[in-house]
Amino acid sequence: MAFMGRACVLGVLLGVLAACGGGGGSSPAPSNGGPPAVSTAFEIASAETGITYGVQVWLPAGYDAAGAPLPAVYAMDSEYRFATLTSVLQATGRRAILVNVAAMSSARRFVDFTMPGAEAYYRFLTRELIPFVEARWRVDAAKRTLSGHSLSGQFALYALYLERPEARFFSSFVSGDGSFWYTPDGRYVPALEDPVRMEQAMRDRSRQLPVSLVIAGNGAPGNGPQGAQLHDFLAQRGYEGLRLANLNYNSGHVAMDGPSFGDALDFIYGPAR
Repeated sequence: MAFMGRACVLGVLLGVLAACGGGGGSSPAPSNGGPPAVSTAFEIASAETGITYGVQVWLPAGYDAAGAPLPAVYAMDSEYRFATLTSVLQATGRRAILVNVAAMSSARRFVDFTMPGAEAYYRFLTRELIPFVEARWRVDAAKRTLSGHSLSGQFALYALYLERPEARFFSSFVSGDGSFWYTPDGRYVPALEDPVRMEQAMRDRSRQLPVSLVIAGNGAPGNGPQGAQLHDFLAQRGYEGLRLANLNYNSGHVAMDGPSFGDALDFIYGPAR
């Protein structure tokens, strides 16, 4: 594999679920006697989308509320990704906070992760969720990563296009086998009118793009070929400061999520150990 580069918030903490690691089982306390990894769940009602979302937060072993801020990964699709992503963080010992938002339903995914609904969902993340989370946990605001898979992997690119140079919320974006060819009604549209328009608008705003972008794909019958084409297109657009990577797998559309997530964080932050 080769590397090629949020005003109303209503949140109710439901409580600490368990001192657990990724996907179940107890997590041992760190050798220095600090606290073990902890998972916490809450709900947040969005004025932007009109939906109440479930959110799971994973704090790594040794997290200290009085300590230094940590990088945070904001991810979608917690229904099937939370166990996978926490397993990767735990196995690698990476010191990062995971904030995993539930999609709430399959039908809702086609609203929030495609245009035009993606614009309201992006405002939910940046105007509502991020301030709520970061008023409660110590997050390094300069090291926020947005991670999506499949349809939410498409949204990760939409979020990049929607960012403004004067107010960037994410320093890194990870798209795992993104469904770049979907429209809200599920039609295949070769011209991809929305992303083409959005990318051009981003480039017109500024050619300075100081972010890391990982486009990971699974080989056919996955979305790897489309992801590779997108990578090559962006690589030729002359963005300054863009670190871009194209990662390729042949383990299956869902199975590739864990390995690609780990490899993406290595590219973004460097090896965990």
